[in-house]
Amino acid sequence: MIYSWKKIVRHGLPLLTVCVLIEIFAGQILQGKQETLVLFPIFLISIPVINGVGGNIGSVLGARLASGLHVGYINISIKDEEMRSNFFISIIMGIIIYFILSLIIYFSYFFVLSSNNISFDLSLFVFVFIVTVAGFLLVFIVSIASIFTAFWSFKKRS
Repeated sequence: MIYSWKKIVRHGLPLLTVCVLIEIFAGQILQGKQETLVLFPIFLISIPVINGVGGNIGSVLGARLASGLHVGYINISIKDEEMRSNFFISIIMGIIIYFILSLIIYFSYFFVLSSNNISFDLSLFVFVFIVTVAGFLLVFIVSIASIFTAFWSFKKRS
């Protein structure tokens, strides 16, 4: 038997515990800012999109790095040029995607509100800036985590 439930639980429980703690912390932050989010419901629409895209970019980067390490065209070094180019491409791709998504979300939300004769007082520049910066920070953090996770798992040979 290759897999046993005891080994899966023993290896997965610490990571799942950290993830639960991060989610609790993030929930507390959002709960404290609830009044602001209710004033600008467009941010409530944007949060799942921002999280989903950040996770997707981080997953792609992690898969590319893990494959490159196992195949041998990426070395387990921060100075490796292929690893660095994958990292920077994921950051640039994240900025472009978040910029485009922020425009799509803003204009779709604006047209829904304008068709219902509801005023909308958040400027395009401010919304695009907030979403793009939040997306950049998320992609940066997730990319760093993906790099260290790929390196660590390769060293452990798991």
